[in-house]
This record gives sequence, structure tokens and C-alpha cells, in this order.
Amino acid sequence: MSLLKKTITLLALPALLWAQDPYPPGTVQMTPEVDLNLQPVALTVPAQFQGEVPDNLTLNLPPGFSVKVFAVTGLRGPRMMAFNADGVLHVANMKAGTADEFVPLGDPTGQIVALPDRDNDGVADTVIVAADSLLWANSLAFYGGDMYVADTHEILKFSDNDGDLVYETRSVFASNIPTAGSPHITRTIVADEANQCFYISIGSSCDVCRESDPERATVIRISADGQERRVFATGLRNAIGLDLHPVTGDLWATNNGHTEVPDSMPPEWIDIVRDGGFYGWPLAYGYQVWIDFTIRGHWRVPPITAVDTLLVQSMQRPAALVDAHTAPMDIYFYPARNFPSAYQNAAFVAYRSGFRGPDPGHKVVALFVDPDGSNATVGDFMTGFWPNPPNQDNIWGKPVGLTSDSQGNLYMTSDWINHLVLRVEYQGATGVREEPGITLPVTATLAQNYPNPFNPETRITYRLSGETNIDLSVFTISGQKVATLFSGRQSAGEHGVTWHAGDFASGIYLVKLWAGASEQVRKMILLR
Repeated sequence: MSLLKKTITLLALPALLWAQDPYPPGTVQMTPEVDLNLQPVALTVPAQFQGEVPDNLTLNLPPGFSVKVFAVTGLRGPRMMAFNADGVLHVANMKAGTADEFVPLGDPTGQIVALPDRDNDGVADTVIVAADSLLWANSLAFYGGDMYVADTHEILKFSDNDGDLVYETRSVFASNIPTAGSPHITRTIVADEANQCFYISIGSSCDVCRESDPERATVIRISADGQERRVFATGLRNAIGLDLHPVTGDLWATNNGHTEVPDSMPPEWIDIVRDGGFYGWPLAYGYQVWIDFTIRGHWRVPPITAVDTLLVQSMQRPAALVDAHTAPMDIYFYPARNFPSAYQNAAFVAYRSGFRGPDPGHKVVALFVDPDGSNATVGDFMTGFWPNPPNQDNIWGKPVGLTSDSQGNLYMTSDWINHLVLRVEYQGATGVREEPGITLPVTATLAQNYPNPFNPETRITYRLSGETNIDLSVFTISGQKVATLFSGRQSAGEHGVTWHAGDFASGIYLVKLWAGASEQVRKMILLR
């Protein structure tokens, strides 16, 4: 038996498995993008904020949407938000009292501010300091009529006994939250009323290293009575955004990947956080793709143990992978409210950065995904904070927090450059609320052919998220079309075609799949 045939034989088993799976372990498959037809929209600045926000700012939104400044006065580093039972927006004013974007722990000057809109004109009437003397409070949640705040080192419980939005009673709900001056100083909290608990994300103490504290790089779960506390999921380098899916109740998170690798890797992920799940850090990313430990700073992780290998093998494929270094912040599942039906149960995600990766970031995207995390697509929803990349000097906003009110208006915070809360409203293209009939494009996933190399035939499989017209053809490496394997309309689901290449010469061939507006290519090797 030749060396080549021996090699193919050794690879046959995993390749056979891959042929049945268009998204095999050890791969990175970015989430398909959809075009939401963004159009320029002038940012409306109410009269009371004139002079506090630059003139003539423009954002890009889908048709029928508008955007205005909801609050700006008194804000310094506004981050995550939550509405109380009376419909008053509360914001973590994290950097109050600081002069720099990134500063170490110092004096307790952080705040939670309440922004009532009593006349319902879509603009905050005033800024009320609801709670102060906080170190680095990033997020808050309401549970049982009380307000819970995630500071960097503890979780605090506040009560407003007289309803004036100034919280007089303060107590420590959970202490000894792991903290450090950098790099991941923020903590995010979400309340799960159905399961009577809270989830808190705690970032790593480094970029890529072994942690000594078992609560670092995790999401922890604390019972609502504060009596039970345990690690819920591990391997999350910095899961800043947390939210519960409105249908399943599952916890979802956004994660910021390690930063020492430039350009396109590793991608950021958005996924369900499962009880006992391992999410890669500091060993792997994507779908069981090992980190390159030869890169500077990563030498602190090896040697790799058998336990490490089992952990990586336990990683499930992520619901969504998006461009590296975009720093996804908050995730918010939009409920059944007045946005078009395509956005119901879709997740909005804020990207705070984008300097080092392939996407300029600084925007809000919409993630369309099935409740179980399958069939994800992602599209830009609000852009324009970085009008002319790659000039970093003209960035005017850094999106962080997301939520919506009972009428369905979407709110977003910018925590630096311009410190403000924006409100996105939907009225429809004619000024009266209407359903524009958004149809999300069909997505396709082309798997690697098996076997590869092959002689004389190989199997090509692909998956369609919906019914669409497709073309599956084979080309030479120089671009000459030599075979059409299928052309026509196909239903959603898994499909496969066998290419019989008995009349073709040895060499490299390309199989291309066109499905709607998408195109995917795989390289095939025919050996005689």
C-alpha cells in the first residue's frame, strides 16, 4: 500500500464523520451575514440637549426606524440598563468622577442613575442619582421590587422604600467577587425569576493563562435568597453581555476573545450558556479549535493535560461567531413588541470596538437565530458611529447597553466620546407603523467533500436554511467550469451530490455553491 493510500485510510474515519456534518469540530465557520437595507437617518437632538451633543450626526438604520437622544446630561460612562416596575429607566453610570476611559480602581464614584420620562415625550426629564459610592458598577437588575447592582467586587441590593427613585436601603448581597485592576473589571448580572436565581459573569485576570481562582473566567449562579453560590459555566474569557431567551429561558452571553492575535482570529462568539458547559478559554476557541500557544504570552498555558483535551472535546458548536476584536457588549432579546415581526425574539448585540479586526465595529447588530441556537444569521442594524474607517479620530460613540421599554422602543448607551442614551423608534416607512415584510435571506453551508483526495468519485454535501434556487458546479483551479452538479430550486435541509470524475485529469478542482446571494467554495483534490 502506498504512503498516500495509507494516509487516506488513516483519515477515513474522521473524514467520514465530517462528511455527515457540515460544521465539524476543529473548524471556524463565521455566521452568515444578512443585509437589512440600512439608510441614513439624522440623529434627533432635543432642544434641552443642544450643545451637549455634536450637530449633524447621522446613523444608519433599516427603513422605518428613527433615532433620538433620550438622555445625556449628567452621564459619564453609561453602561447597562434596566427598567423598574414603574417603567423608569435606570443606567449604570460607571465612570462618574473619572477623567479617563480606562482607569484602575480608585475612589468609589460610580453611580446608578434613574432617568424618568414622566411626560412620555421620549426624552428623560431629569437625572436622579439612585445609588452612589460604587467602585465600577457595570450592570443592574430588578428582582422582587429591589435593585441588584453588580459592582466589580460585590453584588449590592438596594431598596427604594418611598418611591422617589433614591434608594435609601443598601446591603451586600454577595461579597468576595473576584476582582483586579485590569483587564476585566466589569461584572454583569441578570435575574432569572423563573429559577429564582441570578447569573453573574466574571472575566479572566489575563489574556491567556491558567487561573488560580475557580470563579475567574466563568458565569456563576447565586440563588435569590443568597444561600447557594456555584460556578455555572467555565471557559468564558469575558462574557460581558448576558440575557435570557424569551421563549426557552436559556441564558445567552456574548464573549470577548483573547486579544494577542491580530486581524481575524479568534472570532467573538454569541451562544447559549449551559449549566456545566465549557467555552474554550484558555485552551480553544470556535468549535474546538486549539489556541496557538507559540504566540507571545500564551506560553503560560502548556503543558496540555488529558483533562484539557476532554474539556475541549466537550465544547459544543457556538450559535454564532462574529468578527474578531469587535468587543461585543450587551445582548438583548427583543420581545413581542412593535418592531417588525422579523425582530421578535431576535437578539440585538452592541459592538464597542473594532480597531484591530476585519470589521470596524462600533455598531449594533441584529442576530436572527432559532431558540435552540441553530440557523443563525447576523445583520448590521445601527451603524455610523465610525463614519469613515479607518480614521479613528472621527468615532463619536461606543455602544454598550441595550434594552427596550413596554412600548417597544429600543435604548442604547454610548459610554465614551459622547456619553448618552439613544432611543430607537419604529413607525414604518410612511410615518405610520406598518409591517414592511422583512424576509431574511436563505443561508447555505457547504461541507468539505469526502473523500478528499479522491479517485474517482467524491460526495459533496450542503445545508440550506430555507427553500431557494441554487447552483452547485465544479471548476478548475484556473476558473473553467467543468461540471454542473445541480441547478434549480431546493427545499430547506441537508442535501448531497456525488461527483463522478472518471473522465477528469488529476489536479485541484473547486466546487462552488450559489444559494440566493451567498457563495461558498471548497477545494477538492483528484488523484489518479
